[in-house]
Amino acid sequence: MKAIEKNLKITPGFAGRLTRLLSAIVLCAASHANFAADFYCDPVKGTANGDGSAQRPWRTIEEVLKAKLVQLADKDGRVSNPAAPVKSGDTIFLRSGWHGVIRIPTGFNSDWITICAEAGHRPQVGFVDIGQGRKWRLRGLTISPSLAPNPLEKPPKNLVSLGEHGDEASAELVIEDCFIFTSLDTTGWSAKDWIEKTYSGIWLGRHGQGHVARNNYVLNTRFGINLCAPQVICEGNVVANFSADGIRVTRDGQVVQYNVIKNVFVGSQDGDDNHDDGIQAFLFNRGRGTLRDVVVRGNLIVARENDRLPWPNGLQGIGFFDGPLVHFTVEENVVLVNHYHGVSLYDAQGCTIRSNACFSRWSDRAKPWVMLGQKIRQAQGNIVRDNMAHSFSFKADSEVQAANNQTVTEAIFREKMTNLLAVIENKFGKLHPVANRPRLELEWPASTAPGVKK
Repeated sequence: MKAIEKNLKITPGFAGRLTRLLSAIVLCAASHANFAADFYCDPVKGTANGDGSAQRPWRTIEEVLKAKLVQLADKDGRVSNPAAPVKSGDTIFLRSGWHGVIRIPTGFNSDWITICAEAGHRPQVGFVDIGQGRKWRLRGLTISPSLAPNPLEKPPKNLVSLGEHGDEASAELVIEDCFIFTSLDTTGWSAKDWIEKTYSGIWLGRHGQGHVARNNYVLNTRFGINLCAPQVICEGNVVANFSADGIRVTRDGQVVQYNVIKNVFVGSQDGDDNHDDGIQAFLFNRGRGTLRDVVVRGNLIVARENDRLPWPNGLQGIGFFDGPLVHFTVEENVVLVNHYHGVSLYDAQGCTIRSNACFSRWSDRAKPWVMLGQKIRQAQGNIVRDNMAHSFSFKADSEVQAANNQTVTEAIFREKMTNLLAVIENKFGKLHPVANRPRLELEWPASTAPGVKK
């Protein structure tokens, strides 16, 4: 402290108080560090009689939950099993192997409980269902019923469901860096299989707010990601190979950004009556009604990476047909589809559509546009600027402020796609950390763009 007193000209009395303050901060930090604990599950070397330490791990996360080794509180903070060793703030590391399923009907934490893969490990679970709760984080898991040693009894239709039950007290349920799929091998699947055999990927449920789906790879599903609670974030995900919609936006304040959505399968000609969209918006449980303050930014939507994929179908890009849509921001998205609807907002009010690029590489298919449409004659006061598409239509809004919207060219579209892919890869990685797959493998001749094969 003498050096501090000399250099900073601090009086001895103040130096004493400063010393006590710094000591208190150090003790507080140490106390916080000691409060959080780490536990381990190892399906190969663990035992049900372990203590959860790295040396004596438990066996599976399903057994841990069934044995009530994790403290679970209701929304008022009442803990049903206060003697359980795992509590708010703790982390459960999962090692490689089959861990059963993660089913938590109720669990409201005062601090985050994280269930994640230990570094270098690839834990597997059949599905995840957190009915209601707060501050749960799931990271680095491989999730599929197809991995179970024996068939699971009645898996839910959504492989990950967060916040579907209870009331609005749920918040901050997070799924990130996970690999989620119905099956890895779809060779020989019929159109009926793509409709009926597939599970859907992530369901951020109807209750609570602030849930997050981040950097997941969702493969071979019916619907990719359904966003059903307000203020949720869906970012950095890959939705690959789906037979219905890639991402659904259904509540106020949702943010959908920097996702890759690619490869749609089967359509009406195959017995599927769903009108497939890369990203669709409508009011949950109503179909039509007011949605507000949604952001859709920097998403890359590709109808088909190559023309050898089976069960071809048209994919609408960003199709928001059922409003009113109030104060939406739709910007910097790149849409490569075989349908007229590149970016379409119906009954939009005070929305901004900016710097999007829409293109079709299929000469015999419909050419995507940017459109302001309407079903109930309520489109007004929108801004549409700096977009590129094959055509534009803003006649539904007599007050529209439209500027610098240009006819797209292949060269400029390729540049836009290359730049956006680079942004996404910089934020979330070129390869997905668990699926170990690239975000885009587009076959489009005469291209040198990253992720695009010649």
